[in-house]
Amino acid sequence: MKRVWVFVEGKSDVLALSVLWTDWKQKLGKKGWRIQLIPLANKSKYLRNIGVRASDKLVSNMNDLVVGLPDLYPNREFVKTNFRHSNLHELRSLQIQLVKQEVKQKARTVAVDACMKRFFASAMKHDLEMLLLAAPSQLRKRLKMSDSSVVCRQPPEDQNQDQPPKKIVEELFRTRLKRSYREITDSQDILSKAALSEVLFDKKQGDKCPTFRAMLDWIGTKTQIPAY
Repeated sequence: MKRVWVFVEGKSDVLALSVLWTDWKQKLGKKGWRIQLIPLANKSKYLRNIGVRASDKLVSNMNDLVVGLPDLYPNREFVKTNFRHSNLHELRSLQIQLVKQEVKQKARTVAVDACMKRFFASAMKHDLEMLLLAAPSQLRKRLKMSDSSVVCRQPPEDQNQDQPPKKIVEELFRTRLKRSYREITDSQDILSKAALSEVLFDKKQGDKCPTFRAMLDWIGTKTQIPAY
């Protein structure tokens, strides 16, 4: 079976994306593909290890695909390190650089480009709670909200680093349910009931998560099994 290896920062990303992609994973499985989500503990460890870990997958099986999916924000702690990046373009370029230098060590020179064509450097622009803001109807149900006032920037990917999706969701749980937001259980419950199309598009078919969707489109094109 061919695999799509998706490297993320933490376990909560794995669990949330797994439930959101349930239907797509079943379709991929019927065509001989499996998506495997791999957590690298946190962003610092992700950046230190993505080169080695992704290159291992690319070199060991020439049919497999690899996706890098860290969070773009927060990024201030990396300003004075070799992993500094101030925007999405720089984070993508950094991942490509880290993976390519490792591939060169493991593969024959003629195979490097072929390997890198199977690597897609992407990012979640914020924590996974970005996806909860992109599924407002299911978020409101979890919060037992009768009104539609989930206030955030649109599209949901464009939240401010100082007011990230996680902070917004945590505050909603405190004010609406009078309890703390439980990252793993609450995110899974919300996303397990959300259609992927709801997360990606608004009622007028506007693009809510273009960066996230571009990653899905790349996998869909490579596997010939669209995500939505």
